[in-house]
Amino acid sequence: TSCSSAITFIDGDKGVLRYRGHDVADLTENNDFTAVIYLLLYGKLPSSNQHRTFLLKIKELSKVPEQVIDVIKAFPKTAHPMSILIACFATLSALYHERYGNNVSNETLDFGISAIAQVPAIIAMVYRHTNDQEFIDTDNELNYSKSFLRMMFGNALDNDKSTLFAKALDKIFTLHADHEQNASTAAVRVVGSAGSNLFACLSAGVATLWGP
Repeated sequence: TSCSSAITFIDGDKGVLRYRGHDVADLTENNDFTAVIYLLLYGKLPSSNQHRTFLLKIKELSKVPEQVIDVIKAFPKTAHPMSILIACFATLSALYHERYGNNVSNETLDFGISAIAQVPAIIAMVYRHTNDQEFIDTDNELNYSKSFLRMMFGNALDNDKSTLFAKALDKIFTLHADHEQNASTAAVRVVGSAGSNLFACLSAGVATLWGP
């Protein structure tokens, strides 16, 4: 055992997974992924008003900087997606440092929320770049998962399929919301323990996740 967690309890033999004391099966049935994010960050499920405010914050922080978009476009279309994603996080870490210097403490958790908000758009851009397709902007009228699907596939999915797949994605995201202590999580924690900024830590996690 390398650490104890106040977030996740898991017993693989008994098929038990809980976040903050809530069974993951109940969470996937009764809450969307953004509510689960709130639970992980703040320790409790949001009220309706808290959830609405949280969604607004995600939308406010979802715009991907132009520098990151330029980095994606600079890669050959044959590049491995993980190499592009590492470069995107490295660019975000540089922008973070320019604005905040070496300050790695942030009680509002805006740095983490900005990563959560921007990652779907970045992933979609990487996917479309390597498939030689134009980028699609975030649609803030859609929920988190449905917006991600639209940025990935545009109008290729009809509304019924999009709604069904978005619900499935929400459940998948919830099941993977906390990775416990796997290799990429351990890498993020080790780099974070040195006081590095969040996006530098995420770069280390992606580099580890790249491996087979």
